[in-house]
Amino acid sequence: MTVRRALAVLSCLAVTGCTGLTYDLDDVTRFHRPQNDGANVSVRDLHVRNVFLLGGEPGASPASELPLFAVIVNGGVEADRLTGVATEGGSVRLAVPGELPPGHVLGAGERPIGTASGLGAGEPVAMTFTFERAGRVRVLVPRKERAGHFTHLTPTPPTGGTPSPSAGETSGGTPSPVPSPSGPVASANPSPGG
Repeated sequence: MTVRRALAVLSCLAVTGCTGLTYDLDDVTRFHRPQNDGANVSVRDLHVRNVFLLGGEPGASPASELPLFAVIVNGGVEADRLTGVATEGGSVRLAVPGELPPGHVLGAGERPIGTASGLGAGEPVAMTFTFERAGRVRVLVPRKERAGHFTHLTPTPPTGGTPSPSAGETSGGTPSPVPSPSGPVASANPSPGG
């Protein structure tokens, strides 16, 4: 009977450990599962979180210009800079300075980091964030209706933004070849439940 009881206890421990019912302080995956409604992606030491476009109220006609929300965290030891955000068939105007010192957060708060215009219908919108050191990272950005917990967000970005080149354009609007990335190019999908 003692062997049977010992096997039952060991079986219970094995099953519990395999189902994630334990709490491990060294489990890095629990730190990298953002709980938000937007898209999330990382490239090198930069983490782009909760990226989404804010649309109008439910049932309203589509706006020609949509606020772009995102939080960008530099988790590295070297400074970097957001140089632009591009989307096919549209343009993005950044409204925040793109400087990202080590440990710095860009875009935290209730104001968008910029606006996107010329986007076609449909969801999600493919956007490419370009950083001076980390390179380019592509993310599929969902559109969110201005309802529920999105109603308190300020739809207008801070003033003083500059247009960010669209794919294949320079800031002057002249077509140019799209440069190859200076770093890895990663893709991400919107987080589940968003």
